Amino acid sequence: MASATLKGRKDGYEIHLDDAASFTDNLTDLTALFHQVHDAQQALQEEQANFVITTGNRLLTEDQETAIRVLLDAYPHFEIVAFRADVVTTADLSPLLRQTHVPVSIGVIRSGQEREFDGDILFIGAIHHGGVLKASGSVFCIGEVSGIVYAGYPDDAEAVVVGDLTEATQVRIADMVDIVDSNNAHLTPHAFAYVNDLHAIDYAECINLRQIRPRLYAQMEE
Repeated sequence: MASATLKGRKDGYEIHLDDAASFTDNLTDLTALFHQVHDAQQALQEEQANFVITTGNRLLTEDQETAIRVLLDAYPHFEIVAFRADVVTTADLSPLLRQTHVPVSIGVIRSGQEREFDGDILFIGAIHHGGVLKASGSVFCIGEVSGIVYAGYPDDAEAVVVGDLTEATQVRIADMVDIVDSNNAHLTPHAFAYVNDLHAIDYAECINLRQIRPRLYAQMEE
């Protein structure tokens, strides 16, 4: 069984690396997949191809990511736009975990399930397609988000949603709903959702959180 599997996305391809296989096997199967995509792109008279690499419960090292990128040297029109894992490093978590006033929940919200929290919540895990995470405050997600995230329930328009929302179905804040469009240029893996001055859900890079929501940022620094 192949340790690397390919599926199409609206904006390119996603390759999942089996975290139970050796990284050497991953590289071997990746090499074959890139060659297959190259042949298919030539048949379609297309050159550019974007890839998202998912690694499940394996967090790649910088050297491993570099080894994968080296495989693309033979395909100058191919690009890896993101590496995604279901786990994070302690360094990534520690700034958020130091905010002890934000409760932490770890788990999986599956299709048809809904979990509701009072106040702000840091959710670590996965929200599957058809699953709903709802909070009366802001929501901070680390992990896979494929379902619906609802912050500021029912009427707190100052709440935000932070996390990789590129694969989410919907984002809701207070009484507003956004059907997530992966072609939205403002929606990146490092963006957060907020309600703008036009009373609509918008997205901005997390580096702008302090400017857009200064009171929330100040609370996080306390």
